[in-house]
Amino acid sequence: MISYNFFLAKRFIGSKKEDRFLWFISFFTVLGISIGVIALLLVIGVMNGFSNDLKRKIIGANPLITIEGKPYIYNYEEIIQKIKNVPEIKGASPYIMSQVIYKSNKYIIGGIIKGIDPEREQKVTNIKDFIKKGNFWDIENGIILGKELANELGVEINDFISVILGLIPRERIFKVVGIVEYGVYSFDVSMGFLSLKNLMKIYGVDRVHGIGIKINDIYRTPIVSKEIKKVINEQYNVSTWIEKNKILFSAIALEKKAMAIILSLIVLVASFNILSTLMISVYRKVKEIGILKAIGLTSGEIKKIFLYQGIYLGIKGLIFGVIFGFIIAGLLKKYNFINIPEFVYDISKLPIEITLFDTIWIFLLVIFVSCVASIYPAQRASKLNPAEAIRNE
Repeated sequence: MISYNFFLAKRFIGSKKEDRFLWFISFFTVLGISIGVIALLLVIGVMNGFSNDLKRKIIGANPLITIEGKPYIYNYEEIIQKIKNVPEIKGASPYIMSQVIYKSNKYIIGGIIKGIDPEREQKVTNIKDFIKKGNFWDIENGIILGKELANELGVEINDFISVILGLIPRERIFKVVGIVEYGVYSFDVSMGFLSLKNLMKIYGVDRVHGIGIKINDIYRTPIVSKEIKKVINEQYNVSTWIEKNKILFSAIALEKKAMAIILSLIVLVASFNILSTLMISVYRKVKEIGILKAIGLTSGEIKKIFLYQGIYLGIKGLIFGVIFGFIIAGLLKKYNFINIPEFVYDISKLPIEITLFDTIWIFLLVIFVSCVASIYPAQRASKLNPAEAIRNE
């Protein structure tokens, strides 16, 4: 009986030849749902794209887990050997980080200097992959600057800059041997890199500020960090990339939820079109409903016809919305129609990443609102008296 009810549901929608008005409002009902689905897919896809792009850049620029001294770590080589016993650790690299003043022939700007061991650092962060100019391995002979910092100072590869550093200020001159660009403006505009060995000589120390650690699964950092705390007897502070960027990613997640709720209202409004379309269909098909009841269809079966009609309209709009949503998303990714200011958003093109989970919940949302919108018209249709319906016609 489901196929029979569904056949009647499709017939009651109307056709361009038989019932132009009913077909017309049904068409715009489907169109409204499609537009709502397209808007949801694209906006959620863009929010996912921004979040994941930012996540990749932050993870690439910083260690997943950091052991920080209070304020120094003297026995850092011993600690590195200890934590190697934790099976998930892929690499560990000591570092020194300090605030400094960068000075070129034209400009002076405050920033941060980081001393790194190049061999170990490439196993912990992706700095080598983000070098845009120069050679990463030349760090032993000079300094690597963030792209925006180099722009602010007005320097290029092979130029010389001065760095004022230390509690008792001392000035050192370095050759610019590389320019790195992570795509995170706050990072690129402040960071400079020296080899750990050279920075230790300048400061005259044999200690570090921290140890950066990389593991296989970025989402297991809280578990691995607890294991590291046990190994080092909680002697130093251990933090993860999630803890350090918790506020930022929480804000993005909240914004994504808010946008999804707001844009879901488009689908909700479209569901009112389903309700109004079905109500009009009920009143225009009074005679047909009366005949169906007269030949033996029950109120429950009449109710099913209009429920199926509403769900059919919803699914039709959903299918068209998903198809065109993915087509538009694919075109935006491939041809980059929308350019955005890179200095504001750290990216030059619109990132779109639509996940299977987002597609499924949009599907369930449309089915749910279609069912809810169909209930009242279906009940009204099922309560019609067959004799009165035929007589009134």
